[in-house]
Amino acid sequence: MTLLAGRLARLAALGAAPIAVAVAVQSAGNLAFHAVVGRLMDPGSYGALGAVLSAMVMLGVPLGALQTAASALVAEHGLTRETTRRTLRSVALWSLPPALVVLGCAPLLRDYFHLASLAEAAQLAPYLIVAAVTAAARGLLLGDRRVGTVATTYLVATVVRLTLGLVLVVPFGVSGALAGTIVSELAALFVAARRLRVPAGSSGATGLRLGAVAYAGIAVTGMFLFSTADLLLARHHLGDAASGSYVAAATVAKTVLALPAGIMAAVFPRLLAAWPAAGRGRALLTSGAAVAGPAVLGAAVIVAVPSLVLRVLYGDGYADAAGLVRALASVAALTCLVSVLTHAGLARRSRTILVPWAGAVLEIALIQVWHGSATQIAACSAAALVPTLLLMAALEGLPWSRAPRAKSHIVTEGADAPHTAATAA
Repeated sequence: MTLLAGRLARLAALGAAPIAVAVAVQSAGNLAFHAVVGRLMDPGSYGALGAVLSAMVMLGVPLGALQTAASALVAEHGLTRETTRRTLRSVALWSLPPALVVLGCAPLLRDYFHLASLAEAAQLAPYLIVAAVTAAARGLLLGDRRVGTVATTYLVATVVRLTLGLVLVVPFGVSGALAGTIVSELAALFVAARRLRVPAGSSGATGLRLGAVAYAGIAVTGMFLFSTADLLLARHHLGDAASGSYVAAATVAKTVLALPAGIMAAVFPRLLAAWPAAGRGRALLTSGAAVAGPAVLGAAVIVAVPSLVLRVLYGDGYADAAGLVRALASVAALTCLVSVLTHAGLARRSRTILVPWAGAVLEIALIQVWHGSATQIAACSAAALVPTLLLMAALEGLPWSRAPRAKSHIVTEGADAPHTAATAA
């Protein structure tokens, strides 16, 4: 226990602590935002808002791979004016075509999620561009070890969303809440951009390659789809009141994933360094404890007093969702272990990063068959989690428990490949 505590303390000293605190504040702000909005809106409107917000996050998650790639790029080559310029410009250009596709599909999204207006779906397009550039800017800062600045961007985004978003939701409803979310990301980007200024003498030809981001994007997207598909399908299959209850329960439960995700961003470089070295099994266990520990603790609190949490956040309107909160919080806590194992596979460039995709397909298939109630959808989510977690543990546990072969060609490839996947020459 003492050794584990010492390792966790060193993880915090290496940069996890500032981001963990910022993400904890952001999570609390997110819950506060949903609590106020949930009281201001009827269940049907709140269910629509929750579905679009989840779609916003889903669109942004593949771009989270940009943060990892940009961070590794700067860590290897250093932060220069040219690196910053090329990276942010490239990311903005790469995100434009997907944003136009999303804009063109706005009518389909409006009908699928039963939204009140086209504007509610169309706002996904500008969010996609802003989220992409913000993720890249944060990655550049992390690579330059400006962890405090990255934490500040999360705090600023939280404050802007709580103020502007709640002000706009009163006159404009769902559209106002979404607009506040977009502006909060713009505020975070502004803070990051100001800290990315490099002296005029700093220059270089290093830039971020699109192919370098794709591999990490596969892992990140599959993981997010696996953890969020149930919420999106619940909005589609359930009625307004039932979907509102599911969104409320899922928002509370999935909050336990936010803090571990921030810690994972700080832990992942340790997994990259540990894979070709001796003691990599201990590194994986320590990382798993650092990431899953807060999730298990948070889920335990929610499971113990779900009715109290719902009452504090939403009043008495969702009192019947206590059992649903318990189930979804337990699923969320165990999902963190899948995330750790997925990043372990990413660190050694293994095809096991595709397992969460298979888990998501299984989850979607189960929900398409059994979706008569919120309880059935939650049960399908849990049923998909069990085989996914067991398979990931079996596939990743064995290679990480083995000692690396000294001066082996395979080990050399394992050590170099993650940097190749996340950086550009």
